[in-house]
Amino acid sequence: MAGDRVKVSVIMPSYNKAPYIGRSIESVINQTFADWELIIVDDASTDNSMEVIAGYGDGRMKVLRNEKNMGIAYTRNRALSTAAGEYIAVLDADDISPDYRFEHEVDFLEKRKDISVVYGGCQEIDADDKHGKLYISAFHNPSFVKANLLVRDVIPNGSAMYRKHFAEKHNIRYREEFMGMDDYLFWIECAACGRIAGVPETMLYWRNLSDNATARSVKEENGTKREKKYCEIHGEALRRFGFSLDAGELEIYNMCLAEGGYRLSNSNEAEGFLRVMRKLCGQAAGKEERAEYIKVFRREFGRALEKSYIWD
Repeated sequence: MAGDRVKVSVIMPSYNKAPYIGRSIESVINQTFADWELIIVDDASTDNSMEVIAGYGDGRMKVLRNEKNMGIAYTRNRALSTAAGEYIAVLDADDISPDYRFEHEVDFLEKRKDISVVYGGCQEIDADDKHGKLYISAFHNPSFVKANLLVRDVIPNGSAMYRKHFAEKHNIRYREEFMGMDDYLFWIECAACGRIAGVPETMLYWRNLSDNATARSVKEENGTKREKKYCEIHGEALRRFGFSLDAGELEIYNMCLAEGGYRLSNSNEAEGFLRVMRKLCGQAAGKEERAEYIKVFRREFGRALEKSYIWD
């Protein structure tokens, strides 16, 4: 029963996901690993999500509801505070876990006591569960995962499982002011305090609904604010991982590594980005992840140069 000591607590925030949440719940119920609880927190949905959820009578499910819409970070934290499991599995209410996911990830964490977070590959699906073109592979090397988190979120959120004690020990929570990018900052904090490793199997079927009209309007309305928050996350990652840039250098770094991409417009911008990356490579000296940091910095400069306007 939910609330008793279990191995895995699945935290599932939900807002207006009535067409899909049933398939998400079923993907948990169908797991080959049975020692779990599913904590669903409905964020004051205005559709019939609660009726859909009520149609599942599994005693391992615990359903909570926010009195008003509070956002995904608050909702995840509420689910996390209720969790009784040794491990926390993340799953959004429109995504699907393959039936072997919990078994494989628990087995990995049981064997690898040095790893705090495990994640896997991610396959895009559409509204009808058909596979899309996008597939995201997992990085196996914890040092390479950490280095990549400096430039972008490489962890498909719903593919991950982490140790609850680890998050509690380091007071790692989902921060509410980051406009849905709270998971990126969460993984940065995890990488700063522990080790994150990937496994080769697909651990998530991610439903790509980002092209709908609502998502587009939200992005357009809050685009500038989101850009600023993304820059804050980059700055936090650099600080937490022991790097330092002055204000001008950080502006160049954020411009060239913007969430939506950026094309260098001239050689002066390219030279400025090169200076920043060289400085970061120098600061990587003496760090355990030195080789991985330098590989990522060189790769990002190469990508920026390749797609720049200076070749036009």
